[in-house]
Amino acid sequence: MSQSEAFQSTLTDMASAQGKFIGPLEVDSICEIKKVMEVQKKVFIDFANSKAVMGPRAILTQNENAQFSYIARASENGPTIVKFGSVIPSNEKRDLPVVQTTIAVLNQLTGSVDYFLDGESVTKWRTVAASMAAAKELSNPVKTVGVIGLGHQGIAHIKAVKEIFSPKKIIGFARGDKNLDLDIEISKDLGLVNQCDLIFVCTNSISPVITSVLNPGTTCISIGSFAPNRLEVSVEALANADKVFGDDAKTISEQAGSVVSTLAIPKRKWDKPESIGELYNQRIKGRTTVDQVIYYFSVGLGIQDAAMAEFILQNGKF
Repeated sequence: MSQSEAFQSTLTDMASAQGKFIGPLEVDSICEIKKVMEVQKKVFIDFANSKAVMGPRAILTQNENAQFSYIARASENGPTIVKFGSVIPSNEKRDLPVVQTTIAVLNQLTGSVDYFLDGESVTKWRTVAASMAAAKELSNPVKTVGVIGLGHQGIAHIKAVKEIFSPKKIIGFARGDKNLDLDIEISKDLGLVNQCDLIFVCTNSISPVITSVLNPGTTCISIGSFAPNRLEVSVEALANADKVFGDDAKTISEQAGSVVSTLAIPKRKWDKPESIGELYNQRIKGRTTVDQVIYYFSVGLGIQDAAMAEFILQNGKF
């Protein structure tokens, strides 16, 4: 048994002491990308309308590592979830997951722990679905897609891109040699992002991987700038964007390193970030011209996990 498998077994044993453990195979069997996209859009709409609630997001950093926790409900009478975990990039060398998370689902009547969900699989689905939903709203017609980082999230984004956008070309960017059966072009040359209409940045980098101003009309989705010390996008590149959106404007202004750093400078093309829920509610506009460069930052919100928990429990046999 590998260390990763042993870690999963330990989680299962811990969960069985209080609540049922719902593992990654069960989560994957329930989820479909188009359905989960609608789940994520709905919870962002509900959050903008004060129907979904979440407590403050807590995150601690240790050099390149990070630990986090949050609490949320997706609906007034739904269960409360508590999610906690860590991001440890060096775990790749230890045969352990880089991202380790657990979601506890509390009974809405008794407060008891009814279920534990495999946090990594839930995070994968809700992050990819939120990325695809945002890209559908913000991007121009898509011909070439770039995915930077070919780890767990990068691969999941590639699979979803094929289903949702059917682009003519997908370029996957990785630092090392990757032998992945994904039927895409793989390159180490980040200069090729200039060929892409739509870019997904799926890394754990604490230094920018998007370092120059993007071509007019490009949409960039960043999922790795989830803490103040993580900057997937450089200040120069982001300052020259036309519009910036996020899963929550307040949260990305305080937690997404690229946004935090760019807000600190006086000269930038955009004024302030906007929440995607306001766009889904049609209170603000997204892309208004084909030439605009638009960024979307996903730091991950508890309401997204709470919505996933409700969806999984409603559609599974537990």
